[in-house]
Amino acid sequence: MGHLIARVLPACLLVFNASIAVSQEVPVDTAVGVVLSSGVQEGGYWNAGVRLQAVADAQMGLAVENLPSKGSLENLEKLLDRSSPVNLAFAQADAVQYYLNKHPDEVNKLELFENVGVECVFIVTGSDSKVHTDEDMREAEDLRLGIASASSGTAVTYDYMVSQIPELADITVKYGDTAPLMDQLNGRNGPVDAVMTVHRPRELSAEVEKALANPDRYRFVELSDKRLTQELWNGRKVYRAMKLAMPGAKKPVKTICVLGLLLGNKQKLTLEQRNKLSDLASYHWMKVYVTQ
Repeated sequence: MGHLIARVLPACLLVFNASIAVSQEVPVDTAVGVVLSSGVQEGGYWNAGVRLQAVADAQMGLAVENLPSKGSLENLEKLLDRSSPVNLAFAQADAVQYYLNKHPDEVNKLELFENVGVECVFIVTGSDSKVHTDEDMREAEDLRLGIASASSGTAVTYDYMVSQIPELADITVKYGDTAPLMDQLNGRNGPVDAVMTVHRPRELSAEVEKALANPDRYRFVELSDKRLTQELWNGRKVYRAMKLAMPGAKKPVKTICVLGLLLGNKQKLTLEQRNKLSDLASYHWMKVYVTQ
């Protein structure tokens, strides 16, 4: 998986390396052990945390506490907060870049252990909509986009997309349960014109499942703006373009995807803990990151 990470991580993540010498700063509290901030309970990151907890104990003799959270930004905030016991966290690469753009000095505290696969952007609109591509989204007037929650990973992804494509800032974002809004996408007086969700390609959210089951009523917006996938000065990327073969779809869904990452705080982990986590990532990761 290392070659995949190397192609997509943003420039600021260059300093992440499991072999970096331990920071001279004393860890916050080595008695705490390893505390992982994962994700919404029973969600993808949470379940990966459950598996990591079991593998770390069985293979490395390392105790890991798995804490639920609202998502990537909360995970990063806790990971980098000296008063928090969290010293390990999952986060989307775009959320990491978005956070570090605002807190650039924090990058030296972070250590990348592995990735937990890709998550992809799905924007669904009604079949009667004039919005077919991200170019249409940029040029549309008074476009309203539904996103589940302001604290969700989807919201973070959208905020980072706006940072790369400033024209998207003119779109009005409405937060709330997006699944019920699907029925109103083709109506004249619906509250939103499109809905957005972010998840693993093989997952079928209620929104994506409904769009696939009703191709005559819904359409996926194609995402291809080169500003989203352009290489940074060192040749690395946050997003990569993908064409996803979705079940029941007549043609691949053209979209962008981002890696999920397992990060540690070097100043809150002992050298022994870091070495065990590195060995876990090197030799036992397929027991944690389940692709099915």
